Amino acid sequence: MAWTPTAVILFCVWTFIECTETQVVCTFSEDCVLQCSFKAAGEEVIHWTFTHKEDPVHAYYHDADHLEHQDQRFKGRTSLFNDLIKAGNASLRLRNSNIQDIGRYHCYISTNKGDQESWVNVEVHAPIQSVGIEMMGDEVSCSSQGIYPAPRVSWITDPPTQSDMLKDSTQTSADPRGLYSVQSRVRILGNISDHTYVCSVTSADGTQEWTTSLRQQEINSVNEGSVIIPCIALRTFNLHNFTLTWAFIRANKSEVILTFDSLTKQTVGHGTSQAKVYPDQVLSGNGSLWLQNTTQAGTYTCSFSAFQIQHLVHTHVKLTPARKKESGGNRSRLGVLAVIAVLALWIAGMMIMYARRRDKPSPPNSTTEDAAEMEPMRRGGAKASS
Repeated sequence: MAWTPTAVILFCVWTFIECTETQVVCTFSEDCVLQCSFKAAGEEVIHWTFTHKEDPVHAYYHDADHLEHQDQRFKGRTSLFNDLIKAGNASLRLRNSNIQDIGRYHCYISTNKGDQESWVNVEVHAPIQSVGIEMMGDEVSCSSQGIYPAPRVSWITDPPTQSDMLKDSTQTSADPRGLYSVQSRVRILGNISDHTYVCSVTSADGTQEWTTSLRQQEINSVNEGSVIIPCIALRTFNLHNFTLTWAFIRANKSEVILTFDSLTKQTVGHGTSQAKVYPDQVLSGNGSLWLQNTTQAGTYTCSFSAFQIQHLVHTHVKLTPARKKESGGNRSRLGVLAVIAVLALWIAGMMIMYARRRDKPSPPNSTTEDAAEMEPMRRGGAKASS
């Protein structure tokens, strides 16, 4: 017979036994207490049993535990508060709760003054511990593991898009322990930097909601120059009691650059003095990073993290070669000027030499001089013959 609340009430009325029914939610892998109280009267006999199981979960009589016939699933995991039994406390401590512990438990107490019973409905929840998000090709993937019962996943974007454009593909699976893993994907809309993608994972009972968001962008900078890498928190992010973390991805490993704590308003650098954020701006949601003498191209990650919420910005920084420094340029120009000066001096020297040679008198012509000397002799000879 499956005991329903109505059946329990009727049984208690018909048998004139005092009985109650309660419900408890246990946390997976943690200890849990199933409450059971009675009117103490001496010679207590306590029996805890599980739905449809003959072997007891725990038995106590003659002022001692008797676990010879205990259900093997509970072996080594149960105990009573023995020092409180005489005060009317028959509660059961259940250690290391698991999914197989879900069900209905019966607490039966017999004393010198009669019998008492109670039922405890046990649920086991494995809460959401974290939610991850990442870009995978042309999709954004959101995932979480170790949850019970299975959670729900929803997506939005910033700026908003029509719901029919943001179609998700969600897969849920259970591991050998009965805990659920969930992975959900949506396609990237337009250019990769057009939207911020926001994924929310909600527990089955609606008591938990974890939200994570991701934006990816690219910027160009000059090698060895200064650059500001933007990181702005979403408008929905609660800017109270949060941590800002900047990191650089090297060989698929994240190397922390600095962290900022909103409570202490302190920035802690990790191995570099060339990076900084401005606390007043961070507290207003602007976590942009200022890098001096940037020499590392690659992916820089910014994370705003608070309780059950995280905002991520992945920025791929491309570096272009820097122009020669001014001092080097001066040295180059001086070298060129020196060469030009030497060349000018050489040309000037050649021009002077040429001019000097051009202005120097020509040497006398020997043939002309002999002819001039012979001219009077020729004239004298001519007169004598006449």
